Amino acid sequence: MLSKKKVLKIIGVNSGTSADALDISLVKFDGKSINLLSTNTFGYPTVLKKEILSSGPNSKIYDIETLSLKLGDFVSKKINLFIKKNKIQTSRIDAIGLHGQTIHHSQDFKKTISIQITEPDLVSQNTGIVTVFDFRKKDIVVGGGGAPLMPILDYYLFPKIKRPFICQNLGGIANSTLVESTLLKCIGYDSGPANSLIDKVVQIKSKGKIFFDHNGSMASKGIVSLPLFNKILSNSYFDLLPPKSTGNREFGIEYANDLYNYSIKKRIKFNDLLATLSLATVESIAKSYEEFIFPFSSPGLVVLSGGGVRNKYIVSKLKSRLPQLTFAKSDDLGMPSKYKESILFALLAYLRLTNKQVDLRNLTGSNKRILLGKISAS
Repeated sequence: MLSKKKVLKIIGVNSGTSADALDISLVKFDGKSINLLSTNTFGYPTVLKKEILSSGPNSKIYDIETLSLKLGDFVSKKINLFIKKNKIQTSRIDAIGLHGQTIHHSQDFKKTISIQITEPDLVSQNTGIVTVFDFRKKDIVVGGGGAPLMPILDYYLFPKIKRPFICQNLGGIANSTLVESTLLKCIGYDSGPANSLIDKVVQIKSKGKIFFDHNGSMASKGIVSLPLFNKILSNSYFDLLPPKSTGNREFGIEYANDLYNYSIKKRIKFNDLLATLSLATVESIAKSYEEFIFPFSSPGLVVLSGGGVRNKYIVSKLKSRLPQLTFAKSDDLGMPSKYKESILFALLAYLRLTNKQVDLRNLTGSNKRILLGKISAS
């Protein structure tokens, strides 16, 4: 039984809402520490990526199921390639933690809908490895928002850092965690968009030829449009109190199209649009600290992770906006930010297989301790 093994080696697999790439990590858990053993990133074929980005809650069920099977086949092939490239014996791998591709996540008046696809039975059968999946549904069923889950990893990481401190993930969505002495005392929420709107308007402008603002270079050449800045920050999501989570419903392609069309109508230059979106990300994060963290705690350090760490414009503006805080990158602390989310799903698989419940009342709003994830045997 896996639950009785003292050491487990688990592959974590993640693809963010922007579908920029498939990140795979092999992680060793011994009950005391988290050790990253191997990592790789695999790009999506252009056609498959466009199919992912065009999918959502209004897609036909048949099309969603077809895409889920395609992704299951693609992901299992990349896991097998990962194993081969890193010269790992399949028999030494205990499980796969598979998040799946999010095509929709919304939380509205205690009604949460979160849809992840990538057929787990196909992954377990094609790899011959037990696969743990569907980490959000149990939390939703017991009253939670199904997100954010990153605070679970934040709590277990960096045991030598004095608490409290903040972990700030800059993925498609910005996830903020106040890390305290116990998981129950931690505060976690999605402050709003990080890269999602920026990526989407770049894709709209380039007609799918460019997928993101490299290093924030285009935004750095722009001038913030105050009317657009205020328009973005007037979004009702920012008025919600934690626990809260967001995704493509609030900050997806439809909203990105609206903002892009607004910029055309108001003759806002494209670099100015990117500068405005980037500064709105910074301001929404900073205001969330001021409203939800600083009144109750006095952290001095922010650990940054996620793809947005490479956006020099956003990082520099965040430091300027919050000069009282010290900022560090998780990479510099021994945890590659690029693979943090795949490591999270390896951890969640470990917790599921060792029957460790989590209490997410202050993080997602769930009302009881629960086991996250379902298991597909190989």
